[in-house]
Amino acid sequence: MGSRDMKNYKVGRAICDQIRVAGSVKIYNRIKDSFTGPPDFYFIKEQLALYRWRKQFFLAHFPEDTWTTDCNFGCGKLGFSSEIHSMAAIHYNITENFDQVLKLAFEDSRPDPLHFPTDYFSSWFQNKFEWDKVKEKELLQKLTTVDLSTAVHILSVLYSSSPPSLLQLAMRRVVELGLSLEDIPKEVQVVARRGLYYIEGRE
Repeated sequence: MGSRDMKNYKVGRAICDQIRVAGSVKIYNRIKDSFTGPPDFYFIKEQLALYRWRKQFFLAHFPEDTWTTDCNFGCGKLGFSSEIHSMAAIHYNITENFDQVLKLAFEDSRPDPLHFPTDYFSSWFQNKFEWDKVKEKELLQKLTTVDLSTAVHILSVLYSSSPPSLLQLAMRRVVELGLSLEDIPKEVQVVARRGLYYIEGRE
């Protein structure tokens, strides 16, 4: 097997690993580019798992001090540590530039120095796809940045020990298969769009 074939094989295997994390090809295709928007009510668990897998992949292939990024936040003037913009760069590259990350991970000859881009206004500071249950104050503060229904869905994923309800399983299936919602009751359409815990007036 030539080097190009080997690289393509490794990239394909990494994609297959992500599909296994997501649970199915349909779910993977739905969430793989979903990290620039709010969490997906019915696939938050899979989004968190895929985000965690990608971060671990990045750190395994690009250890600290083997790459650089731009400091976009005025770190020296504002007092941010270098770790802050490194973490923001990791977030940007695993959410918006992961195809390139995969290619670089399996290159026989990498650029020297290896430089990763980042976003001047990174969403890492309000990252909705990484939650540390140990840091309760930070977790609660981040929950205030999402609507009530999303917050309850996130808490259910993080803390619930019981299986999903039949309604939640049914809605997941409808959304996963992309079935039309036109012929179902309006109340169920609202649940599909706004989540199981949406209460009008308490957005």
